[in-house]
Amino acid sequence: MKFMEFKHKDIYVRVHTSLIVTRVVMEKGKRLREELVYANIIDIDSRVQAVFAQFHHARKSSDVSFYLSYAPKIGEKNYDKTSFSVKPAGKYKHHSQREDETFVTGIIASEKVLERQNDGYVIVAWDGRIEEKLFWAIDRYYETPLLEEWTPYLFDQLVKDNRFVPLTVHDFSGDYPQLAAYELLVGEDVLDEMISYGLRTGAIVLTEEDPVKEAM
Repeated sequence: MKFMEFKHKDIYVRVHTSLIVTRVVMEKGKRLREELVYANIIDIDSRVQAVFAQFHHARKSSDVSFYLSYAPKIGEKNYDKTSFSVKPAGKYKHHSQREDETFVTGIIASEKVLERQNDGYVIVAWDGRIEEKLFWAIDRYYETPLLEEWTPYLFDQLVKDNRFVPLTVHDFSGDYPQLAAYELLVGEDVLDEMISYGLRTGAIVLTEEDPVKEAM
Protein backbone atom coordinates (compact mmCIF):
# COMPACT_ATOMS: atom_id res chain seq x y z
CA MET A 1 0.00 0.00 0.00
CA LYS A 2 0.98 3.62 -0.56
CA PHE A 3 -0.19 6.86 0.96
CA MET A 4 -1.76 9.22 -1.57
CA GLU A 5 -1.53 12.76 -0.21
CA PHE A 6 -2.89 16.08 -1.37
CA LYS A 7 -1.65 19.44 -0.07
CA HIS A 8 -2.76 22.90 -1.08
CA LYS A 9 -2.51 25.93 1.24
CA ASP A 10 -4.45 24.89 4.37
CA ILE A 11 -5.88 21.68 2.86
CA TYR A 12 -4.25 18.35 3.64
CA VAL A 13 -5.76 14.96 2.80
CA ARG A 14 -4.17 11.50 2.95
CA VAL A 15 -5.65 8.16 1.91
CA HIS A 16 -4.31 4.68 1.15
CA THR A 17 -4.03 3.40 -2.42
CA SER A 18 -3.30 -0.05 -3.81
CA LEU A 19 -3.18 0.83 -7.50
CA ILE A 20 -2.72 3.80 -9.80
CA VAL A 21 -2.33 4.01 -13.57
CA THR A 22 -0.49 7.01 -14.97
CA ARG A 23 0.52 8.64 -18.23
CA VAL A 24 4.12 9.88 -18.52
CA VAL A 25 4.35 13.18 -20.41
CA MET A 26 7.60 13.74 -22.28
CA GLU A 27 8.86 16.74 -24.24
CA LYS A 28 12.06 16.70 -26.29
CA GLY A 29 13.18 13.57 -24.46
CA LYS A 30 12.66 15.15 -21.06
CA ARG A 31 10.18 13.78 -18.53
CA LEU A 32 7.82 16.63 -17.61
CA ARG A 33 5.24 15.02 -15.35
CA GLU A 34 3.18 11.94 -14.59
CA GLU A 35 -0.58 12.33 -15.03
CA LEU A 36 -3.19 10.31 -13.16
CA VAL A 37 -5.42 8.09 -15.29
CA TYR A 38 -6.92 5.70 -12.72
CA ALA A 39 -6.67 5.06 -8.98
CA ASN A 40 -8.06 2.72 -6.32
CA ILE A 41 -8.17 4.34 -2.88
CA ILE A 42 -9.37 3.25 0.56
CA ASP A 43 -9.82 5.09 3.85
CA ILE A 44 -12.52 6.55 6.05
CA ASP A 45 -15.39 8.10 4.11
CA SER A 46 -14.57 11.76 4.82
CA ARG A 47 -11.02 11.37 3.47
CA VAL A 48 -12.13 9.52 0.35
CA GLN A 49 -14.73 12.20 -0.37
CA ALA A 50 -12.14 14.92 0.27
CA VAL A 51 -9.90 13.41 -2.39
CA PHE A 52 -12.83 13.20 -4.82
CA ALA A 53 -13.51 16.89 -4.22
CA GLN A 54 -10.05 17.91 -5.45
CA PHE A 55 -11.00 16.85 -8.98
CA HIS A 56 -13.82 19.41 -9.07
CA HIS A 57 -12.17 22.55 -7.70
CA ALA A 58 -11.46 25.28 -10.25
CA ARG A 59 -7.74 25.48 -9.50
CA LYS A 60 -4.91 25.76 -11.96
CA SER A 61 -3.62 22.31 -12.79
CA SER A 62 -0.16 23.45 -11.69
CA ASP A 63 -1.53 23.87 -8.15
CA VAL A 64 -2.76 20.28 -7.90
CA SER A 65 -0.41 17.37 -7.15
CA PHE A 66 -0.88 14.04 -5.41
CA TYR A 67 2.16 12.64 -3.64
CA LEU A 68 2.69 8.88 -3.37
CA SER A 69 4.80 7.40 -0.57
CA TYR A 70 5.10 4.10 1.24
CA ALA A 71 2.50 3.47 3.97
CA PRO A 72 4.44 1.80 6.82
CA LYS A 73 2.89 -0.77 9.09
CA ILE A 74 2.53 0.01 12.79
CA GLY A 75 5.97 -0.07 14.38
CA GLU A 76 7.79 -0.36 11.04
CA LYS A 77 10.89 1.85 10.97
CA ASN A 78 13.20 0.80 8.14
CA TYR A 79 11.18 1.45 5.02
CA ASP A 80 11.45 3.31 1.73
CA LYS A 81 10.90 7.01 2.39
CA THR A 82 11.04 8.15 -1.25
CA SER A 83 7.98 9.64 -2.95
CA PHE A 84 6.79 10.77 -6.35
CA SER A 85 4.00 13.01 -7.56
CA VAL A 86 1.19 12.70 -10.09
CA LYS A 87 -1.07 15.40 -11.48
CA PRO A 88 -4.67 15.27 -12.64
CA ALA A 89 -5.33 16.02 -16.31
CA GLY A 90 -8.72 16.37 -17.96
CA LYS A 91 -12.03 15.25 -16.52
CA TYR A 92 -12.66 12.39 -14.09
CA LYS A 93 -15.46 10.31 -12.69
CA HIS A 94 -15.44 8.68 -9.27
CA HIS A 95 -17.38 6.10 -7.31
CA SER A 96 -17.23 4.93 -3.70
CA GLN A 97 -18.47 1.86 -1.86
CA ARG A 98 -18.56 1.17 1.86
CA GLU A 99 -16.57 -1.91 2.88
CA ASP A 100 -17.45 -1.95 6.58
CA GLU A 101 -18.30 0.45 9.40
CA THR A 102 -14.91 2.13 9.08
CA PHE A 103 -13.56 1.96 5.55
CA VAL A 104 -14.77 3.11 2.14
CA THR A 105 -13.16 2.18 -1.16
CA GLY A 106 -13.08 4.66 -4.00
CA ILE A 107 -12.34 4.56 -7.71
CA ILE A 108 -11.09 7.59 -9.63
CA ALA A 109 -11.05 7.24 -13.42
CA SER A 110 -10.35 9.57 -16.30
CA GLU A 111 -13.32 9.88 -18.64
CA LYS A 112 -11.06 8.34 -21.28
CA VAL A 113 -11.27 5.06 -19.36
CA LEU A 114 -15.06 5.06 -19.47
CA GLU A 115 -15.73 5.93 -23.10
CA ARG A 116 -14.11 7.26 -26.24
CA GLN A 117 -13.17 10.95 -26.15
CA ASN A 118 -12.17 13.23 -29.03
CA ASP A 119 -8.51 13.05 -28.01
CA GLY A 120 -8.28 9.38 -27.17
CA TYR A 121 -9.53 6.30 -25.37
CA VAL A 122 -7.83 4.35 -22.58
CA ILE A 123 -8.07 0.57 -22.80
CA VAL A 124 -7.54 -1.41 -19.60
CA ALA A 125 -7.04 -5.19 -19.66
CA TRP A 126 -7.18 -6.57 -16.12
CA ASP A 127 -6.28 -10.04 -17.42
CA GLY A 128 -3.46 -8.75 -19.64
CA ARG A 129 -5.26 -9.64 -22.87
CA ILE A 130 -4.80 -6.21 -24.40
CA GLU A 131 -5.24 -7.27 -28.06
CA GLU A 132 -8.63 -8.75 -27.21
CA LYS A 133 -9.65 -5.50 -25.49
CA LEU A 134 -8.37 -3.46 -28.45
CA PHE A 135 -10.63 -5.39 -30.82
CA TRP A 136 -13.59 -4.95 -28.47
CA ALA A 137 -12.96 -1.19 -28.16
CA ILE A 138 -12.70 -0.58 -31.90
CA ASP A 139 -15.74 -2.74 -32.59
CA ARG A 140 -17.78 -0.78 -30.04
CA TYR A 141 -16.53 2.80 -30.33
CA TYR A 142 -15.22 3.14 -33.90
CA GLU A 143 -16.74 2.85 -37.36
CA THR A 144 -13.70 1.12 -38.86
CA PRO A 145 -14.55 -2.46 -39.97
CA LEU A 146 -12.27 -4.93 -38.22
CA LEU A 147 -12.01 -8.70 -38.10
CA GLU A 148 -10.70 -10.22 -34.90
CA GLU A 149 -7.88 -12.02 -36.72
CA TRP A 150 -6.58 -8.66 -37.96
CA THR A 151 -6.05 -7.37 -34.42
CA PRO A 152 -2.39 -8.50 -33.99
CA TYR A 153 -1.44 -6.64 -37.20
CA LEU A 154 -3.31 -3.52 -36.13
CA PHE A 155 -1.84 -3.67 -32.61
CA ASP A 156 1.71 -3.84 -34.01
CA GLN A 157 1.11 -0.94 -36.42
CA LEU A 158 -0.43 1.27 -33.75
CA VAL A 159 2.38 0.63 -31.27
CA LYS A 160 5.03 1.16 -33.96
CA ASP A 161 3.52 4.55 -34.86
CA ASN A 162 3.15 5.59 -31.19
CA ARG A 163 -0.62 5.69 -31.56
CA PHE A 164 -1.27 2.95 -28.99
CA VAL A 165 0.83 4.06 -26.05
CA PRO A 166 1.44 1.92 -22.95
CA LEU A 167 0.52 3.54 -19.64
CA THR A 168 2.38 2.98 -16.37
CA VAL A 169 0.78 0.59 -13.89
CA HIS A 170 1.79 1.09 -10.25
CA ASP A 171 0.61 -2.03 -8.42
CA PHE A 172 1.38 -1.31 -4.76
CA SER A 173 -0.30 -4.44 -3.37
CA GLY A 174 0.72 -7.07 -5.91
CA ASP A 175 -2.92 -7.88 -6.57
CA TYR A 176 -2.86 -6.89 -10.26
CA PRO A 177 0.07 -8.79 -11.84
CA GLN A 178 -1.53 -9.07 -15.29
CA LEU A 179 -2.99 -5.57 -15.59
CA ALA A 180 -2.10 -3.77 -18.83
CA ALA A 181 -3.28 -0.31 -19.89
CA TYR A 182 -2.81 1.55 -23.17
CA GLU A 183 -4.07 4.82 -24.63
CA LEU A 184 -5.43 4.72 -28.18
CA LEU A 185 -4.73 8.03 -29.94
CA VAL A 186 -6.38 7.72 -33.36
CA GLY A 187 -9.59 8.34 -35.21
CA GLU A 188 -11.27 6.33 -37.95
CA ASP A 189 -9.16 7.97 -40.67
CA VAL A 190 -5.94 6.47 -39.33
CA LEU A 191 -7.49 3.09 -38.55
CA ASP A 192 -9.06 2.90 -42.03
CA GLU A 193 -5.71 3.67 -43.68
CA MET A 194 -3.90 1.03 -41.61
CA ILE A 195 -6.45 -1.61 -42.55
CA SER A 196 -6.39 -0.59 -46.22
CA TYR A 197 -2.58 -0.70 -46.25
CA GLY A 198 -2.60 -4.13 -44.64
CA LEU A 199 -4.98 -5.44 -47.29
CA ARG A 200 -2.95 -3.92 -50.16
CA THR A 201 0.32 -5.40 -48.91
CA GLY A 202 -1.11 -8.77 -47.93
CA ALA A 203 -0.33 -8.31 -44.23
CA ILE A 204 -3.98 -9.15 -43.63
CA VAL A 205 -6.31 -11.09 -45.90
CA LEU A 206 -9.94 -10.56 -46.82
CA THR A 207 -11.79 -13.69 -47.96
CA GLU A 208 -15.05 -13.90 -49.85
CA GLU A 209 -16.91 -14.92 -46.70
CA ASP A 210 -15.65 -12.00 -44.62
CA PRO A 211 -18.55 -9.69 -43.67
CA VAL A 212 -16.18 -6.70 -43.71
CA LYS A 213 -15.78 -6.81 -47.48
CA GLU A 214 -18.81 -4.71 -48.34
CA ALA A 215 -18.12 -2.19 -45.57
CA MET A 216 -14.57 -1.60 -46.85
